Amino acid sequence: MIEMESSLLSFAKASEKETSVLIQVKDVDIYYGENHAVRQVNMPIHERSITALIGPSGCGKSTFIRTINRMNDLIPTARCEGHIDYHGINILSPKVDVVKLRKEIGMVFQQPNPFPKTISENIQLPLKFAGVRNKRKLKDVTEQCLKQVTLWDEVKDRLDRSATGLSGGQQQRLCIARALALKPGVILLDEPTSALDPVSTAKIEELLLQLKKDYTIVIVTHNMQQAARIADYTAFFYQGELVEFGTTKKLFTQPEKKDTADYIAGRFG
Repeated sequence: MIEMESSLLSFAKASEKETSVLIQVKDVDIYYGENHAVRQVNMPIHERSITALIGPSGCGKSTFIRTINRMNDLIPTARCEGHIDYHGINILSPKVDVVKLRKEIGMVFQQPNPFPKTISENIQLPLKFAGVRNKRKLKDVTEQCLKQVTLWDEVKDRLDRSATGLSGGQQQRLCIARALALKPGVILLDEPTSALDPVSTAKIEELLLQLKKDYTIVIVTHNMQQAARIADYTAFFYQGELVEFGTTKKLFTQPEKKDTADYIAGRFG
């Protein structure tokens, strides 16, 4: 058993109930030109659960998560091999409509990036791009999404004000609400709390625990305490490889690989 602070081993909020596999990653390799950035990743992503990706900086976590909704396609030198099967379809296939895929698999980034428009427009613009024109529906979805991220009571009287006037934590919750507007099945989050204060971080964590009842969530985090607090499953990446995957409790308390044990114990990283 790895010796760590008891706070790191608080798994009470993470469910141990096994859920079905929604995404199956098979033999995924990711390249930037000649650089083999991520090698031979094989892992499941379970439905309606939180999967955390941990590991030191530069180990391939962000590169991997961006592949799940083809964000790496925007990098000219990037290419990906292997299979990521979502509902039985390999989303890495060139036949996949990437625009539709990104509606189904939303993403939230490290730095809050609200549009420089009003709070309501931040929710409604993705809907308008998707062809929604009914004003009542736009208004209803705005309220619904803001309530989902527990932001409605804080902003309901200033929906026509600029989103950039919100605090960092509020902006990040707004970005999550914006991702929810198109009703995705999966939400990807790349270090969504690294730029936030502890109070805002706690609100985001509590929000994700609520959202996993309806969504499948994958989160990149450098914070092992965060993974222990909220994740049902954890994947440890190191030097471009997936070293170990398992339930969070097992991976943190009974890791099978020495590198995993050393990283969790703080011996490197």
